[in-house]
Amino acid sequence: MTESSTPAPATRPTARVLWAATPGGGRTRSRRPSQILSAIARARRTAALFGLDHPVVLETMGEAHAVIAQILASRLSLRFSIYEDAFFVENTVLLEESLQLYPMLLEMREREIGTIELHAGLELVELRSLVEVLNLPGPDVRNRGGAAAALEKLGVRHVSLGPAGPPREDLNLKVDPREAYRAALHVVDELSFQASRDVPLELRKARLVLNSLMDIIAQDKVALLGVSALKNYDEDTAHHSVNVSVLSLLMGERFELSRIAMTTVGLAALLHDIGKVRVPREVLTKAGKLTSEEMEMVRRHTLFGAHILRNLPGLARLAMVVAFEHHGNYNLSGYPQITAKKELHFLTRLIQVADFYDAATSSRRVYHRAMLPNEAIKFILDRAGKIFDPVVAKVFVQLLGFYPVGSVVELDRGELGVVVGSGEREVARPVVKVVRSRTGDPITPYTLTLAEERERRIVRGVDSVEAGIDTTAALQREGPAVH
Repeated sequence: MTESSTPAPATRPTARVLWAATPGGGRTRSRRPSQILSAIARARRTAALFGLDHPVVLETMGEAHAVIAQILASRLSLRFSIYEDAFFVENTVLLEESLQLYPMLLEMREREIGTIELHAGLELVELRSLVEVLNLPGPDVRNRGGAAAALEKLGVRHVSLGPAGPPREDLNLKVDPREAYRAALHVVDELSFQASRDVPLELRKARLVLNSLMDIIAQDKVALLGVSALKNYDEDTAHHSVNVSVLSLLMGERFELSRIAMTTVGLAALLHDIGKVRVPREVLTKAGKLTSEEMEMVRRHTLFGAHILRNLPGLARLAMVVAFEHHGNYNLSGYPQITAKKELHFLTRLIQVADFYDAATSSRRVYHRAMLPNEAIKFILDRAGKIFDPVVAKVFVQLLGFYPVGSVVELDRGELGVVVGSGEREVARPVVKVVRSRTGDPITPYTLTLAEERERRIVRGVDSVEAGIDTTAALQREGPAVH
């Protein structure tokens, strides 16, 4: 998905990611339809290495056939398709598989294969023929009249191949925020590894994930906030970069930025701390207070980041500006010293607020307690016009509210609850899931919409660790239905 070819939000399909359910009601990856695609990819890969009749290939083929038979036991057929840079199963994007199996996606495109439809009753010999056709060189496929014709000549009846095409626009497609978040973490890890090895950054996967995050924002902002609000890590992990990207995209939507501009914002946010790969790890992870020399090492990550990103193409090069400026402060009082301009770039001012908020509410260093979400919000408001752009600060507070999603709060009658939804019109009156009685005892959770319950109010924010409240459980949503 290139910046120049990204469809407009009104026409671009979004997607939903499936979770399979176990009989006991839990979740498992073992029965996900996407496993079929991964199994076919493994069979195809081993066949290309060893030949179709090698014992290892026969074993891999048998495993793939077993997966297919298990999933097709409860349905007549299953259709996989390619749209832009992603694999779909029916109306569902396979985001993680699209990242992992991209070489296979490219080779299918080269063979003009856009869809694979598997039908109940598929035989092992037919799967072998499918793998054979998928491994044929492109010219050989065309010489046989195309992939579908080649498969038909091999006598295959339970597999259909077709050309590429967009998913139908009437499928009400969605993206699972958890899947997109995990994929984003994977992308940040890859980009960090590439930067640490001084190799050019591969941004295709990042753009795919960012498009999925933007699709989620268009569908369900609160769900994405809920995933990013879980603070079980410190500020120096990939989670921080993903969270900053999520918050920056949410603000970008409030500013009504274009799809291309949103992609640039998300990418710059993902990469804003990329320079930390050149700071000694023992300094970044030091439990105690940093010395002045160590602090200077950390501060140099802005220079390192700008150097790493200096050769990015097109609009992506703005990530270099953000990496250099994101600690510069609205009044230019931060670091590194900026004298060549009167103000920070707008993208920097946007990302700076998100960067501060996530770092401040995530830090668990021995010498530095993490701020409560409402404390961080107050800090941003108090320093708007000095450290933070006042307009961006206002939009950020309107977006998250005085008590952001994931905050633990005490109510006026002494109960404790977790904020699970922001107030749409009143930033101090969010949606709260009450989980403890006034005596501190666990209760059957119930939800208060404070914008409607006018006689109720929040008294103060509470530290979730000190209160012993698992915010993950309160924020957990049921997964999508299984198809």
